[in-house]
Amino acid sequence: MTNEIRLHISGMVYNQALGGTYSLVLTEDSGQKRRFSVLIGESEAQSIALKLNNAKSPRPLSHDLMNSIINMLEAKLLKVVIYDMVNDIFYSELYLLHAGKSIVVDARTSDAVALAVRSNAPIYINSDILDIVGTVIEPEADMDDKSEMPASVSLDNLTNDILTRLPEAKLQELLDQAIKEERYEMAAMIRDEMEYRKHH
Repeated sequence: MTNEIRLHISGMVYNQALGGTYSLVLTEDSGQKRRFSVLIGESEAQSIALKLNNAKSPRPLSHDLMNSIINMLEAKLLKVVIYDMVNDIFYSELYLLHAGKSIVVDARTSDAVALAVRSNAPIYINSDILDIVGTVIEPEADMDDKSEMPASVSLDNLTNDILTRLPEAKLQELLDQAIKEERYEMAAMIRDEMEYRKHH
């Protein structure tokens, strides 16, 4: 039987090879802490990053509008489930509750995640899919790479690997800079690392 495994957003990385796209990195909440990435567009990446950083757009974005409609209709987004993957494309569903009735709506994974962060709804993936795409990040691998830490760390050369080895003060400095420069996807990645350290 397929189980649903809860995920959290652990970062967003700009894809240099595919301009205008980002890799949304999702990580298993417990267990093996497996992670995988979903390719998303720039507008969806910005939408997710804005909400994660509690920044507001001057006008409601599409996902703000969708969330407002759900709330106005007195419905509730219970959860988002990534339920299938075909040809490297993830398929997701929104589980809504309205007037005591359960409603399931098909959605792009990027839209589903953008809505989930706005309503604090949990994000899940079917265990069968995570078994295929999930990668375990070995902590020993970080130790071997210590010599590769650049002399000067900036937003332009920041990677997930470097991020995990930076002191708290440097993370805060980079976070402030990223928000100032409106590099919201980078800010989200830094903020997630800071939150992870607080709870682990």
